[in-house]
Amino acid sequence: MPLIPRASAPLQKNRPATILSVGRRAYVNCRGRVALSEDDGRTSQNSLADGAEVEILAWRPLGARGTRYRVRAQQEGHEGWLAADALRQTAVPIASEPASQDKPAMAPPRPVTRDTHRKFGQR
Repeated sequence: MPLIPRASAPLQKNRPATILSVGRRAYVNCRGRVALSEDDGRTSQNSLADGAEVEILAWRPLGARGTRYRVRAQQEGHEGWLAADALRQTAVPIASEPASQDKPAMAPPRPVTRDTHRKFGQR
């Protein structure tokens, strides 16, 4: 009997980099402010600034639409739902790329020389 290869599971593009557990503290990850959502999906009047500390109260997987987390802000006390990509584990965002001054300098490209019809390794 021939072996039938198994189909591999497709990669999920919207999968969060990390999964946050209920009861854990996390920090808002956004530029400026992000609005909280109500239980029915409507946008709340309350919003949180980047770096605001929140407590994870619940989570809801929404398939292709991504995971949502129910959070409570530690300082303001606002509650609502946030997308997984609007949260991070650290108080300070981790830089995705090193600063330009930290990158090693690249040598300029070598000029293209004309073909001399010599064998490889001969001058």
